[in-house]
Amino acid sequence: MRNFGFWLVVGGLLGGCSKTEPVPSQVSAPAPNASGVDASGALSSDAAPGPVAVAAPTAAPPLTAPGPPASFKEGAKEPIGGAVGLGCEATSLDGWLQLLCRKKNGTGGHPVRAFTLDPSAKAATEEEARGQELTTDEQGELTIVVPYAGEAQRDVTIEWTDTSYTLHVKGAKATLEWAAAGLPHRRACQKLMDENKAVVAAAQRAEGEARLTTTEAAKLPRFGTCREGGLGSWALSLAAIRGKGEGAARTHRLELEVVRIDVEGSRKAARFGAVEVAPGGFELAALQVYDYDDDGRDELIVPYELKAGSSEATFPPPIWAFDDAGVAPYAHAPAVNGGVAVEQLDFDMRPDLSTYGPFVVYFDADCGIKACPARITGPKLYWHSTQSGTFADADEASRSALKRSMCQKKPERVVVEASGSLNVAQTAKNLVCARAYGASADAVATELTEKHAALCGDAVSCALESTLKSWAKLPVPVDLATK
Repeated sequence: MRNFGFWLVVGGLLGGCSKTEPVPSQVSAPAPNASGVDASGALSSDAAPGPVAVAAPTAAPPLTAPGPPASFKEGAKEPIGGAVGLGCEATSLDGWLQLLCRKKNGTGGHPVRAFTLDPSAKAATEEEARGQELTTDEQGELTIVVPYAGEAQRDVTIEWTDTSYTLHVKGAKATLEWAAAGLPHRRACQKLMDENKAVVAAAQRAEGEARLTTTEAAKLPRFGTCREGGLGSWALSLAAIRGKGEGAARTHRLELEVVRIDVEGSRKAARFGAVEVAPGGFELAALQVYDYDDDGRDELIVPYELKAGSSEATFPPPIWAFDDAGVAPYAHAPAVNGGVAVEQLDFDMRPDLSTYGPFVVYFDADCGIKACPARITGPKLYWHSTQSGTFADADEASRSALKRSMCQKKPERVVVEASGSLNVAQTAKNLVCARAYGASADAVATELTEKHAALCGDAVSCALESTLKSWAKLPVPVDLATK
């Protein structure tokens, strides 16, 4: 691979550039959303060969190398929020940071240029205050290199065809900040957040069992927070909440909406679904955005989990799309059970997903063992995002992910006991792994029968044993027995 060097000085700091090879992400490393980072320093590009002679800086941050390394291949991956969704990879080495943005971001846009903005410059327009500009190389990639040490601050504006972000770097810390929208959008997002706060406050003033306590309200996720992507923002909004029951039977019913706000502040919404959970049982990770079907409009990924629900729990679609008609579930979204998480299974930077398939169940207080868990699950099963905008649950990427995470080898026994007690969580995972490695449903059921006392105590039958025996009959999407 050829490397071209283009060095320049911005604000007294020297920069350089190189190409990197991608490094595989680990299973269960969440894939960040397409949102942004910070800036005022040296940039590097593959635009032209040969160094430019410059005067030595008067005050530079302490670096372990006087200039950027020739290659960042051996550098450390930096988990800058939003970088992956923007098609970018951050790597640090010897006191320098490289942000490599590939030819397409998660919302379908292509990198155009990057530049610094000197707020102290005496210029009539913002354009005149800009530092030297970087453009993409012949592969359509944009490479930015800045010092990554000391206490110096620098801001770099990065533009794509459909959005823009600011890379803020202070010492060895970096963030990405969305810069594509203005005041109308910010006002619309603030209004949505205020509406969500009002819903919770109203629930705290309700009468009887419908009322939320202060403790219960504190356990709710931060609904109504805008998550930017492309030329707009997404949010999961709380339309209503109501308490029900008392003590161990206490639940909350959450009515949720998916909201899309464009850069002009216009809002579109659709019903996400009604979720009934024990207080604090609905967990919501950071919303993610990505254009799965390459139509130029980003989709929303809602990574959520029902940690304490009921046997009748329903699970809303995990991916949502929008067009001129409004917001709707993404046509190719996989079905989820128990919840969904964002994963990175390979090098393509497309967000993959994981869920529990049919291997999740919610128990009442009496399931068979003394300390009955609110929920048991098998291991996570993986959905690999494909270039066609669909998801595969039985290809090599999905298979390898399961083998790397929870099912490295076939378990010798399904039922796990320690110090006279049943390890129900590991037993559930062992059952699914055993089936994935080719154990027959009859063999698993026989072992469960032999361990009846561990599963049910003195009872003739129990929910735990019957659940695990029903799981034993279910197919696992991937086959780990063959190489």
